[in-house]
Amino acid sequence: MQVSPLTVQDLYAYNSVETELTRDSILEKISFLAVSYFCISTELRFIVQLKEDPSLDPVQTRKESEFWHGKALELAVTFFPSECPLVTHILTSYQKHHAPSA
Repeated sequence: MQVSPLTVQDLYAYNSVETELTRDSILEKISFLAVSYFCISTELRFIVQLKEDPSLDPVQTRKESEFWHGKALELAVTFFPSECPLVTHILTSYQKHHAPSA
């Protein structure tokens, strides 16, 4: 997966407040936020797996990873249809990494 960073100008792509508050614009920003939360979660999980920072408490870092993953899932499920690829990816990943095993 390749991710390119957003700039502040990317978030203010529209010239008027009316355009900024359209349904599509708001949904785009919500998807950016959900993806950002998901990336934070993933990076924290990788830090624990690779043991890159010995000063971090792995239990606490895993909890933080699950928290951010849960926030991403909550946003995605709330604002997007269940068949949306973003929702299915975040949900599948959450089930794989954080859901209790049955």
